[in-house]
Amino acid sequence: MIFLQKWLWLLLALLMMTILYFSSNTPYQNQDVKPLFRDWITISQDDLPQIEFSYDGAHVTPSEPYNYVEFFIRKSAHVVSFGLLAFFWMMFFKRKYSTRVSLLGGIVLAFLYALFDEFHQSMIPNRTGHLIDVLIPDTLGIVIASFTFLIVTWSIKKVRAEKSS
Repeated sequence: MIFLQKWLWLLLALLMMTILYFSSNTPYQNQDVKPLFRDWITISQDDLPQIEFSYDGAHVTPSEPYNYVEFFIRKSAHVVSFGLLAFFWMMFFKRKYSTRVSLLGGIVLAFLYALFDEFHQSMIPNRTGHLIDVLIPDTLGIVIASFTFLIVTWSIKKVRAEKSS
């Protein structure tokens, strides 16, 4: 049990990196959820927010409802995955280093892994690596994780201070 307590955050970070690696290593056809959506639910353009934009040269529009929904699911997965990765690294470093060093270490490692992940993905058939994915959803996840880490750290310090007084 002591082993698990000592190494839990490192194991979670490595597990997340492994999940991301295998996810990026999978051709798009094996990850395409649009056919599943079409079988399970009916989505029309009117059901979606009428917001259109370009993302890395592709037009994202509710006039293609299944593509539109899948886009947001995939980008949300980026936010959550890289946010978790950053948070796990921060918590691992927190056992030994200051809050500032832990925060910086988690941010740097998650950002570097995001760059690696997109590069790796670009070498997989029918996959592309997009720097914009690193700069927007991955970085957003890292920023959210940073704030969460600071709140958790502050809360733990506050509880400890109240217990000692």
